[in-house]
Amino acid sequence: MSNNLIETDQLIRREADEILHQKGLLSLLKMYGIPHIAGSYVLQLMTWRDLDIYLEADEIVETRFFHLGGQIAATLCPVKMHFRNERIGQSEGLPSGLYWGVYLGDERRGDWKIDVWALDGDQCQQAIDYEADLARRLTPETRLSILEIKSQCWQDPGYRRSFSSQDIYRAVLDEGVTNMNEFEAFLKRWR
Repeated sequence: MSNNLIETDQLIRREADEILHQKGLLSLLKMYGIPHIAGSYVLQLMTWRDLDIYLEADEIVETRFFHLGGQIAATLCPVKMHFRNERIGQSEGLPSGLYWGVYLGDERRGDWKIDVWALDGDQCQQAIDYEADLARRLTPETRLSILEIKSQCWQDPGYRRSFSSQDIYRAVLDEGVTNMNEFEAFLKRWR
C-alpha cells in the first residue's frame, strides 16, 4: 500500500505541474504577485487533486483580484469559482486575504480544486514558515501515516467541515497517530 500512496502523490503532483506550467496558471499568477505553491504539493502529501497557492500581493485590491479570477476562468475553464474576502470576513482559522476556490469539476469525484489566496507578505511568510516546519518534521514513517489517513478520509462528508488536513498533520506529528482508527479516536478527543 505504501508504494501505491507514494505513486499517487507523484502522479497528482505531475498533473498539478501540467496545470501550473503547460496550462499557464503559474505564469498568469506572476502577473499579479509572487506565487508560492503550498500545501500537500510541496509536502509531497497529495492523495486528491487539491492545489494550494499563496499569492504574495501586498497591494492587490478586490477589482484586480476579480480580474485575476476572470483570467483564471478563461485559462482553466472551471465549472465554478468561489470568492471570499477574508479581509472583511475574518473567519477563524483563515488568513486575512482574498480567496478564489477554483473547481474544475466535482472534487468529491476526484476533479481538481485549486485554492488561490492573495496575502500580504507577512501572512504569506507565516504560511510558508508553518509548512517548512511541517516538512522538517516529516519522516518516511510519518509521511506514510499521513498519506494513508488522507487517502481514507478525503471523500468523508466531514472533511473540511469538522476536520482538515491540518488536523491530520497535527494528529500524526504531535500526537503520534499512525492509522485511521487512531485518527478517529484523536478526532473524538479533540471535538
